[in-house]
Amino acid sequence: MKKNIFKRRAILYLAILYAFLFIGWLLAVLLPEPYNQTAYLGLWGAFSVLPVLATFLTRAITRDKSPWYLKPNFRQSWKTYLFAALAPGLAIFLSGLLYFLLFPQDLDLTARNLVAQYGQFGAPENLLLTPQTILLVGIAFIFISPLVLPVHLFALGEEIGWRGYLLPNLLKLISPRKATLLHGVLWGLAHAPLIYFGFNYGSGYWRAPWSGILMMTLVCVVLGTWLAYVTIQSQSILPAVILHGAGNVIGELPVLFSFLSLSPLIGPNPTGIVGMSGLIVGAVILFARLPRCK
Repeated sequence: MKKNIFKRRAILYLAILYAFLFIGWLLAVLLPEPYNQTAYLGLWGAFSVLPVLATFLTRAITRDKSPWYLKPNFRQSWKTYLFAALAPGLAIFLSGLLYFLLFPQDLDLTARNLVAQYGQFGAPENLLLTPQTILLVGIAFIFISPLVLPVHLFALGEEIGWRGYLLPNLLKLISPRKATLLHGVLWGLAHAPLIYFGFNYGSGYWRAPWSGILMMTLVCVVLGTWLAYVTIQSQSILPAVILHGAGNVIGELPVLFSFLSLSPLIGPNPTGIVGMSGLIVGAVILFARLPRCK
């Protein structure tokens, strides 16, 4: 009987969230211009809010009074916080190095993408960087990325729903390893409406958008393993919020120094297979540290 309530909560959370995402996707597909674009922007803007809404509604419908996983637990989990702040940035940074070592022709020392995005904020229009300079910028970003609070607030919404609500309910039903993999797949599939419209990958890549949806699912399984691990270790979503936000910040860095001449399914960002290679290695190690049984 007790297991049934956890199963019901998990299914209801997913049903509510996926229903909102499907409605948003449908409006963006069916509405005429410019309303379809407005619908897509609304879907994109609400993406981190919908997990919170689904959590609120599920808790209300099922009369769930369980903890919100928002207690810091910093005293006994400070090592987990430090790991969450720095380890993903290091993994993404090393993956970016690997990408440019494998594909040096894609390294743009004039940083045209950086100028295009940040020129209006005072970035010099004519840059001529060196690999050493880019290396120093990358190292600096490892330490800066955990401090960009607005990005963390955006990540908080997803963490409240996926790691703060769905994952704990799954952990009552199945082993930590199975719960980690399952919630990662489900989290990845939730991105499908955005990937369909070109988020993260654009539209000109091989087998778009389906290969992008599959790749994003892999990304979410990999990153979800990191996020689940620090959540389970600390019994709080706050390390996951820091990890998620830091990863989002430093994850945008490699593209600023790339010609983008290769497929986004490869990299340089950590949404491509080479760009997330460091995260994959880390996920395998962390997954092995999770208990096999409940």
